[in-house]
Amino acid sequence: MPDREGQGHLPGGGAASEGGGARPPGGLPFRRSKGHHLSGQDAAGIRSADLRRLARDRTHFEFDASLAPAITVALGESIRVETEDAHSGTITGPEVVYETLDEVMDRIGGANPVTGPIAIEGVRAGDCVEVHIEHIAGAPVTGFGYMNTTPTLHPSLAAETVVCHRRGDRVEIPTARGPVTVPYRPFVGTLGVAPAGDPVLSFRQGADFLGNVDLPEVAAGATVVMKAAVDGGMVSLGDAHLAQGDAEIHRSAIECQADVTLSLGRSDPAEAGFCGLPQVNTATEWGSVAPGPGHLEDLVRAAYDDLARRMRHTGLYSLAEAYRVLGAAGTVRVGQVVPPVYSALAKIERRYVEEDAPWRSRP
Repeated sequence: MPDREGQGHLPGGGAASEGGGARPPGGLPFRRSKGHHLSGQDAAGIRSADLRRLARDRTHFEFDASLAPAITVALGESIRVETEDAHSGTITGPEVVYETLDEVMDRIGGANPVTGPIAIEGVRAGDCVEVHIEHIAGAPVTGFGYMNTTPTLHPSLAAETVVCHRRGDRVEIPTARGPVTVPYRPFVGTLGVAPAGDPVLSFRQGADFLGNVDLPEVAAGATVVMKAAVDGGMVSLGDAHLAQGDAEIHRSAIECQADVTLSLGRSDPAEAGFCGLPQVNTATEWGSVAPGPGHLEDLVRAAYDDLARRMRHTGLYSLAEAYRVLGAAGTVRVGQVVPPVYSALAKIERRYVEEDAPWRSRP
């Protein structure tokens, strides 16, 4: 998208956003959920006045090194990034239905829009980029997410959009017997750096840029580590979800817009224990991500292989010992089984790799 200047201060005070209004060109107007309001941590996050904002209209459909930065940030600077939902805000109610990905591409121009790119001062190609996710407010404008059921899930199913309202720390899924509530667990589904070569569509994924992996661990408190392919890293993100089960087996999670507060850093690959695959690390676990393309069984193996190499890198284990510990205590999260995209995250609790460790704690 063309570069734009910020348009003044936000309602109620706060820093001016990078970009203009909150609608992509050609988008439909927002509809606020009845009774929706921000409270608690969401309200506190939104009202922070000292953060720069990257507005929701700075979206694009590719991870692309040729794009000019939408914003440039200092190492460690916290910013708020407004993200669009997977359908660019066009789903305003159950009457808006998409039957196929081709229809999405034709009507919107792409799928899984990402906000950015964000250039990071001091990051050079070959460095590791660290994205520290501090807070996620799901559905901050509309108060609802949605799920798309299509015949691609099963030929007997008709295309349908179901609106799922957020009620505090729960999300309602409507059924004929009344709403079923599930925990509100917002996360970022698509996050990546720009590849050095040709642009890649933002609903794709790959080990060299990460992309659309739909892992619920990419939530507040997580640090995502990727290797920069170009100077500045050029980070983009979007496709947030209010909640998602393992494997996104419905082929649609509870899709939503989000306001994501994050900070960005850099590290040397050796310091980060980077062994080839992106990392998702939390306060309690180390994780290695194997994005597709590929068969799920191969991705699970690749994620575990990377995690074993990281454990050997600590100096506490031989490679064989690392595999034995993983064989007894490792866990796997399947992010997607949504052809043609698949993803797997292999994890180990930090206590196995950091307890009484002689090196400083790493993300």
